Amino acid sequence: MLVDGIAPGSTTLSPVRQSRRGLLAVVVALAVVTSACGIGADRDEAGVDTTPTSVGEFSPEAGGDGVSTSTPTTLPPPDDVVIEGDTGAQVNRIVANTIADLNAYWGATYPATFDGTPYTPLAGGFHAIDRNSRPSTLPCQPGSVNQVLNNAYYCPTDDAIAWDEENLFPDLARKYGDFTVAVVVAHEWGHAMQHRAAFDQPTVVMELQADCYAGSWVKFVASSGTSRFEIGTRELDQALAGILSFRDVAGTSSEDMNAHGSGFDRVGAFQTGYQEGAGRCRAFTVGDPRPYQFQFQGEERFTQGDRPLEEMVDKAFASLDAYWADTFPALSGGTAWEPLKAPKPFEAGDPPDCNGRPATGFRVFLCVPDQYVGYDSGTLPNAYELGDFAVGALFGTQYGMEVQDQLRRPPGDAVTATLRADCFTGAWAAAMLPQSQTDPALRDRYRLTLSPGDLDEGIKLLLTFRTAEDRERQGPGFARVQAYRAGVISGPGACVDLKA
Repeated sequence: MLVDGIAPGSTTLSPVRQSRRGLLAVVVALAVVTSACGIGADRDEAGVDTTPTSVGEFSPEAGGDGVSTSTPTTLPPPDDVVIEGDTGAQVNRIVANTIADLNAYWGATYPATFDGTPYTPLAGGFHAIDRNSRPSTLPCQPGSVNQVLNNAYYCPTDDAIAWDEENLFPDLARKYGDFTVAVVVAHEWGHAMQHRAAFDQPTVVMELQADCYAGSWVKFVASSGTSRFEIGTRELDQALAGILSFRDVAGTSSEDMNAHGSGFDRVGAFQTGYQEGAGRCRAFTVGDPRPYQFQFQGEERFTQGDRPLEEMVDKAFASLDAYWADTFPALSGGTAWEPLKAPKPFEAGDPPDCNGRPATGFRVFLCVPDQYVGYDSGTLPNAYELGDFAVGALFGTQYGMEVQDQLRRPPGDAVTATLRADCFTGAWAAAMLPQSQTDPALRDRYRLTLSPGDLDEGIKLLLTFRTAEDRERQGPGFARVQAYRAGVISGPGACVDLKA
């Protein structure tokens, strides 16, 4: 029996979970999921579906992050929104609709969040910038237009928002979809709300809170029925990928006076706003939420923490084996972890056997009855392009599936199984952070210590290393990232009963 397969040419997981321990009701339910993928199902003598699941070809439609773009609104821009310097750029239609939406949202949300204080719209207006803009006409009057090109900003002295209509916003729309442009405007609007509330904290707190406020508005868009936008899970995934692209350079300290947050931190703040609302964002302060941003140590300063692919593969498997040997008994009520057998790398077209049959059609998979992870050596460089820990996270999800099987608590559906596997991957990742390995003996046992940026690489994998078919089977990347973050922050106990 094969699970979590990656088909030839694919770059993602395909989580269809089966139990080898005879849990008939679950096996039958998941056999339906497998059959629904359009492949004729073969069954073993126990009635368990053993057909490999193909997930199709991976063909990213936009940018280097593999996130296909979409248009979230076809409404014309509202007549009462004036954009200074507008040259007719298409992105300004999105911005104008965003401005109208944010005014409506904060008109109701600001008093509810700030103890009844009335909301006041921005007094300094909205400004589109290109290379021909005169600095004297722009908010905060920069010395040169070059200082504000490729940027979007809120100017507190003028109470105004400005953005680059020529390069930045068109590039964002092309790579991450039109709605990501709206999310950036919502972030800058968050700074305007901070100015009204006289909120004054270190830069990293200010930036994460603005991300959080943007997330709270996006929840309004998704659920209110009165927004000028219509979005779904695809637009949410695009927004996360866009936010991830604005992360600080790996190795930046959270205590740096100009720190804005790691990708893990910024995506998390956005998701916090989306899930918990603006009131939770208002409570942000130093240390809440906890930053997962730290500096390079020792030789990492020269290597930037990047390990060669072969070394990453070896260390990831050794680390996962040791971590789950230590961790599993606490989850299982004392039952020991059954170690997986050695992984099996293979060449395309020459897969190993699983349960007596060639594992044809897969690039990465967990063979449940034979208890090993198989992977096509030619696939791993695709994951490695996202960062060395993307490879570790890829294998971590396979072990996450195995954890569920050994706990004898399969969830009954592929989406939930995927999310729990992602969560268990996050829990393992947290144990590899430098602050978790202050004991040198533990550091030696786990073989792997994460570098700055590695947690971000795990998010990249979950958002982009997948196909359209996988999305249907696994659920949205937004939920997968949430599950991964839950494992990092709360540990493996939070993953056992995690619900889709």
